[in-house]
Amino acid sequence: MKKINHLTIILPLLFIMACGGNDKITNDTNMLPASSRQFISDYFKDIPVSHIQIEKNLIWISSYDVILTDGTNVEFNRKGEWKEIKRHSHPIPQAIIPEVIQNHIKKNYPSNRVVVMDKDIRDYEIKLDNGLEVKFDLKGNLIDIDY
Repeated sequence: MKKINHLTIILPLLFIMACGGNDKITNDTNMLPASSRQFISDYFKDIPVSHIQIEKNLIWISSYDVILTDGTNVEFNRKGEWKEIKRHSHPIPQAIIPEVIQNHIKKNYPSNRVVVMDKDIRDYEIKLDNGLEVKFDLKGNLIDIDY
């Protein structure tokens, strides 16, 4: 009976430790992987970093969430590759958006700008300043439009 009581206490604690609670907040850009620092420098060099939230689980860092002083939010995976960019008050720099996607947006939504961009292993999800969400595969082929 004692083993069950210990397990009912230990297992939830291990789960809580593994799922979070180890996050760190800093404004030290040296805590970012070199590729993340380079990305920020290349595309947002004139905007200071407000803070960085480093999300950890029990074993490793899972992501870096960089908030710039203008409200821009760039999330990087643990390897330092960007996963999501949110710029609700400004367009995302054109150089970040694949050319085929830029061409589609210019042709079909010429008065709108990309303000949110999410990239994963299968696709890009784009949100325009009019609220329209457009999804592309990694080759830039249109997959879905959410009005």
